[in-house]
Amino acid sequence: MNSIKRLIKYCCSVLGVLLFITALLGYTNLGNLPTNETQENRFLTIGNEKIRFSQKGQGKDILLIHGTPGSIEDWNEIMDSLSIDYRVTAFDRLGHGFSSSNQYNYHLKDNANTVENLIIHLNLKSPLIVGHSYGGSIAAYMAVNSELKNREYILIDSPLYNYQPSNMYKLVATPFLGKGMALLASYTIADDQIKAGVSSLFKSLEKETINDLVKERQLIWSQPKVIYSKSKESMNYLTDLNSISKKYKNITSKITLITAKDSINTFKNECLKFNKEVSHSELIILDTTGHYIQLEKSSTVIKIIKERMLQLDNLH
Repeated sequence: MNSIKRLIKYCCSVLGVLLFITALLGYTNLGNLPTNETQENRFLTIGNEKIRFSQKGQGKDILLIHGTPGSIEDWNEIMDSLSIDYRVTAFDRLGHGFSSSNQYNYHLKDNANTVENLIIHLNLKSPLIVGHSYGGSIAAYMAVNSELKNREYILIDSPLYNYQPSNMYKLVATPFLGKGMALLASYTIADDQIKAGVSSLFKSLEKETINDLVKERQLIWSQPKVIYSKSKESMNYLTDLNSISKKYKNITSKITLITAKDSINTFKNECLKFNKEVSHSELIILDTTGHYIQLEKSSTVIKIIKERMLQLDNLH
């Protein structure tokens, strides 16, 4: 009996040491992609953060904000086409893609401040702001809180009232151990989780195309910093939405909502509720598409964005 107790005590001690080491390694840059300037990756420094961005074309400005997780690559299907007529800017949000997260507090407010700073640093002139998923929630926050009432926003299938994080994100978001858990997940379950999650979000793309999208996102999303950022954002999401949703009735900016007929794998019901509450909003519901509408229905999204840009030109 004493030998069994000693063995259990020894195993617990070893496990505790391993967890402690894993937690410490989580505060290093192990497993994350480099934030080095290259021909493909351009960076902008704002405060203590390095933000990867892409800018193409000339003319009126369009600013694209990805979801959680996400990166510039989420806009690949529409950037080139839009850049023929407009100047299009996309960026990796803090803690995502190749961007840093040194002083990120993982709230919609932090993201809105980053967007405003990005607009100033890149000298964007009254940009049309397009946000997907969490990026659309950021746009909603900006519409509620920005002093600029003449902006126009497009929200692509975004949570606007409610969001429930998974148990895995609750675990990764725990203090001290969380970053270590993110590092551990990065080297174990991340790729399988990403494959299962991404594959379920499309309705009409061919299997080969979906596999390519999965591989691209496995490389970017499986970084420890991305897993941790996604987890922290998820834990703060409902509180942030509760705070801003009370103010939606005060929005005066024009809001266009794009969602899908599938109310199970998308945030259709959230968009419907917002459309009923906000008088300055327009709702567009598309068929045979999942959550990644800008990838699956890129030509339709491009058409909607161009129509809104023409309307803005007529207003000004």
